[in-house]
Amino acid sequence: MSNLSSSHSTNERRPQMYDPSSPLLRSGAAPGGIPQPDAKARFAEDRLLDAVVWCEVTPGETITEADVMDRFGLTRAAARAALTRLGYDGWAQPLARLGWQVAPVTGALIGDVLSARRIVEPALAQARLGQAQLDEVTRIGAMLRAVCQQPETGAVVTFRHFVDEIDGTLLGAIDTFTARHLRKLWHHSARITRHLENATSGHVFHRDDIFELVRAVTEGDRDGIIAARHALIDAQERFFMRQLLKSDTPIAPGSGAPRHTTPQNAATNRRPS
Repeated sequence: MSNLSSSHSTNERRPQMYDPSSPLLRSGAAPGGIPQPDAKARFAEDRLLDAVVWCEVTPGETITEADVMDRFGLTRAAARAALTRLGYDGWAQPLARLGWQVAPVTGALIGDVLSARRIVEPALAQARLGQAQLDEVTRIGAMLRAVCQQPETGAVVTFRHFVDEIDGTLLGAIDTFTARHLRKLWHHSARITRHLENATSGHVFHRDDIFELVRAVTEGDRDGIIAARHALIDAQERFFMRQLLKSDTPIAPGSGAPRHTTPQNAATNRRPS
């Protein structure tokens, strides 16, 4: 089971993690950065969720109220509320007398997230963008081309921020119910990606779909938008598989469900005497 010290050493091999300006994260603050009165109640919850999504708190890590208070500067009541919210939303589960364990990244989770995205993500083709938004997508696409070939960590972070802006623009132009579900799926995908990446070894996921997506969005090509989103999901699936094949973690037999020994199969599996 991982601890706080191991999580810090793990993060050293990744590009910059937490990006508070990402448009895919809910904003609990005013433009000046000060939480608004109606947002203060959820500020701690959002900050801890962001930490989980960006792998500041690593998958499988066990954390306590004291840990959260120390690392994120929260009061005990705020830390307790934030951890409870993580549990309610399925990001963590309570462990008696130990704290809360953040949901690990498993093959089943990866498969479920990708399958759900294949169902929900085509809804982005229904996004209705105004001319100002289309011009902004074109502008961001030009900036992406300028930084896509730069290998520096800073360029990778900048590229991802611009990609998030395009995704956030599309997300804000579809119905709120679908957007809410898709945002959570993207949060899961982002966490899985960052957990499996190893920047030191050059194993970083690249959004090769983005330029085709920019073209499809600016030309109003709905089929092209759907194709670009499916291409992204397929590429992420291949990346996840490549990274998992490098893992030394033992794999459970069969479907991954725990085996329960019965008298019948116990007799079958017993060595002859």
